[in-house]
Amino acid sequence: MRFAIEKKELLSSIQHLVSVAPAKNASPILTNYLIQASEETSLVRITTSDLKITVVVEFAAAVSESGTIAVSARHFNEIINLMPEAVINFWRHDEALMIQCNKIDYNLLIADHTLFPEVPKVNFDKALVINAALFDRMISKTNFAVSTDVNRAVLTGVCWKIMKNSHLMAATDGRKVAEIKINNSTLLGTQEGAAASSEEDASEDSVIERIIPVKTLAFLQKILENGSKEVKVLIEHSKVIFSYDKFLVFSQVIEHKFPEYQKAFVDTLQNQFIIKKETLREAIRRVALVAPDDNLRIRFELDSELFEVNTSDRDTGDAKENLEDYSFQGSHTGVSFNYRYMLGILDAVDSEKVVIKLGTSKDPMMIYNQENKENEEITFLLMPLRS
Repeated sequence: MRFAIEKKELLSSIQHLVSVAPAKNASPILTNYLIQASEETSLVRITTSDLKITVVVEFAAAVSESGTIAVSARHFNEIINLMPEAVINFWRHDEALMIQCNKIDYNLLIADHTLFPEVPKVNFDKALVINAALFDRMISKTNFAVSTDVNRAVLTGVCWKIMKNSHLMAATDGRKVAEIKINNSTLLGTQEGAAASSEEDASEDSVIERIIPVKTLAFLQKILENGSKEVKVLIEHSKVIFSYDKFLVFSQVIEHKFPEYQKAFVDTLQNQFIIKKETLREAIRRVALVAPDDNLRIRFELDSELFEVNTSDRDTGDAKENLEDYSFQGSHTGVSFNYRYMLGILDAVDSEKVVIKLGTSKDPMMIYNQENKENEEITFLLMPLRS
């Protein structure tokens, strides 16, 4: 193997790959990159995997000798990061990868590349095609709401549900819900059921539902700024494959039934207030400085005459702030909640003003943009803390 490439061109391809390669793994080969160079095509292909997610990136380089090696992902990225802005030369010598740039030389030991998992060939002729900016937006509106509890695996991913005329993404950790729905969509029509790889999928009124791990979506967000306008998606029974720019991303799906979170949505909440998002966010942040550490509780008390944000902690003290510039419909009510969850939701709100509907202290809060983009519906839910 022998090839050469400018540092900036190589770095743009590998800078996010190291987030996929596990630092430690029961299979040590997975801590390595698989690097393949082809003299015939003048392409270099780098693969990384933790078995749940596999990423392949392919880019042009000056390849003078074909070959395949496996080399430590962490060390490879660290070396490239600290190289000067110049051409970097790579070649194999015995059981090492030689890396040379200007007067800098590395001799990096290689692993047995034959142990690396094989990556299947993929045909995207019947793939779904989705706008990259929209896909990125859908992820950003939902992925903050996933659970970090590994014992509740079904909640550690984002549910992508594709129907005949619409599709949506949703996430929940049991305390909050985030959903974005795109109406008047012909996404499914681009594949006409070909996305469903099993008879069971194809028979469910052309509805496809998969739970995508948050790690996969976080990686996709890192690369979705590369300039390409479309993402191609193949949805199979146990995995989803994404093609974007020079990247291929293979992701296992979470094979559980996503909870029927929409049953928690309440359409009959009798109280509503509208307020500038930044005004509310800053008030919550100030009051939360003395909120209890165990449950991060703060409270809204409000009606048409008064809107108070308050908290109290026996070890710290208490705080309150009265807000004035808001509109309210309904009767006096109060609700306590985890302030970090509310701040996460407010970060995902697009509009200058936020609409919050609430009932009694036991009812969930339903939170919306004051205005949505065309064909979009964005819904957030936050469960209250018991008084």
